[in-house]
Amino acid sequence: MNVIQLGPLVLNLELLIFILSAFTGYLALKYRLKKAMVTVEGNISDKFVNGLILGFVIWKCSLILFDPMSVIEYPMSLIYFSGGDRGLGLAIVISVIYLWIRTRKDGTDIMLNLDVLLVGWMASSSMYHLLLLVLHKENVLYHVLYIGLNIVLALYFYTRKVEVGDSSVLSRVMIWYSLVMIGISFIEKGRTLFVFGFTMEQIFCVFVFILFLWIDNAMDKQKGKESL
Repeated sequence: MNVIQLGPLVLNLELLIFILSAFTGYLALKYRLKKAMVTVEGNISDKFVNGLILGFVIWKCSLILFDPMSVIEYPMSLIYFSGGDRGLGLAIVISVIYLWIRTRKDGTDIMLNLDVLLVGWMASSSMYHLLLLVLHKENVLYHVLYIGLNIVLALYFYTRKVEVGDSSVLSRVMIWYSLVMIGISFIEKGRTLFVFGFTMEQIFCVFVFILFLWIDNAMDKQKGKESL
């Protein structure tokens, strides 16, 4: 159990890393939203914050589902432990469903939402890997490449002044981003395999790659029809 003790106060290190990473992602999300319509900023920012909180609660409480005996014997385990990779997967699925329903309800553009989500993810995941690198000093190459990829992508968005929700740029960025992430994940030491020698994160990236490859092809076909 990784904890930090400050006098009588005991802090869960895993929870502290999550909070700092989530706050960094939220700041990046808000900054990106300044380039979008002001009328939808509140809806989108609140929506992602609620989705994040929902995912976190499910991730922590999924321990009840996957290891109920440990919770019954030691209820405080809900504070210090989580549902692990399976709980994280469940949290992601439910959070995505929630965000999809909210997006359909508020009528905001899907690509705009994906754009904002990508920027928030890049910032939060970079902070997460930076903290792991500083605190544990393990998997150095993996963490450095992960952070480096996000920095390159962030510089691309900033220097090219990519418009928020630009579907043509976003689809191609996601295709290459997911491919590179699959490759980088092979460098991680002690990774937990999920299926066919791939981790859960790699399987998710494969799904993202296929989805945006389909979206990109569909947009190219649509443009071809409009040019006729």
